[in-house]
Amino acid sequence: MKKKRKILIRKILQVAFTIIVSTGCIMAIVSASRIDDNQTVKNVVVHIKNDKKYHFIEQKEILNLAINNRNIDLAHTPLSKLDVHGMEQVIMADPWVSDAQVFVDNAHVLHMYVTQRIPVVRLFQKNSLSYYLDTTLSIMPLSASYIYYTSVVTNVPDLKNDSVSWALRKQIVSLVRTIQADSFWSAQISQVIVDSDATFELLPVLGSQTILFGDATRVKEKLNNLFIFYKNVLNRIGWDKYETLDVRFKGQVVASPSLPYVGPVDKAIVNMNWINSIVETEAKNDSKDSLHVADAKNKQTTTAATLVKPKNTPVKTGKTALLKPTKKQLISSSAEKSGKNVDKKKKNDKHDKKHTKPKYILPEKK
Repeated sequence: MKKKRKILIRKILQVAFTIIVSTGCIMAIVSASRIDDNQTVKNVVVHIKNDKKYHFIEQKEILNLAINNRNIDLAHTPLSKLDVHGMEQVIMADPWVSDAQVFVDNAHVLHMYVTQRIPVVRLFQKNSLSYYLDTTLSIMPLSASYIYYTSVVTNVPDLKNDSVSWALRKQIVSLVRTIQADSFWSAQISQVIVDSDATFELLPVLGSQTILFGDATRVKEKLNNLFIFYKNVLNRIGWDKYETLDVRFKGQVVASPSLPYVGPVDKAIVNMNWINSIVETEAKNDSKDSLHVADAKNKQTTTAATLVKPKNTPVKTGKTALLKPTKKQLISSSAEKSGKNVDKKKKNDKHDKKHTKPKYILPEKK
């Protein structure tokens, strides 16, 4: 019985000792916390994630949002009255901030961790409004002090909070991020156009074609087919041969030629063709002139009374053989015709005067 009593006394003493020690610790902690609550913030540190790549918001703007615009005097505000949760809400309300965390460490330093929103694409609506879409498909306004250069999508309809607008946002971000992931297409595609039926057209940097892309399904397959067409066709026949390239159909690229199409020009061939055309026209003119001369000579020979006999040609007895004039005679006679017409007339007049006999009048008989 005595042993049991001793064991109970020990347990009671142990419990009492633990209660006293724990109570003392709690009181020490409470008193320490009361002392800390009465102290103020010693320093403020702002941490902005992705601040080297994006500059939509600066440290001064964060301090103005959380402290200065709310008229908080950190030097005279105890830690117990410091509204850390309110600071987070004000910073999160900024359109270029995606997340914010504010807390005070053991050294009484106020830390503000801010994460900027990441823009994916810049949109231009039909009514000329412009804004960004971030990775969460949310709209980001433009900054007055900073411009971020990214992919451009034009002719975008008014995006609302309905299911159709969110589906279009998803397609735009999916298409643009796939293009941006490839170094070639990121440099080749300059603009994406949204059609009335929520399909897309691409405008390239190299070449003047319009690429009919369709919806945002099979994006990698369509771009791969287009790259093969670039490599095997356009590199050989020229980048201005086709006006539109259609990659909407599976496994093929439909190309429509531009009209009119002018192929590559070889200056030497062009000059030779020009010379040959001149030679051909001159030959045609010469043949026409010779035909006109021959026709004129034939008319003169039929109307003349006698024909000139060619030299060294035998003459048969009895009937005189009439010979047709040769080509040389026609050419020589045509060349001499204009200069000798007057002389021939004079000679003929003299010849007629010599051979005509004078007429005598007989005297009358007496």
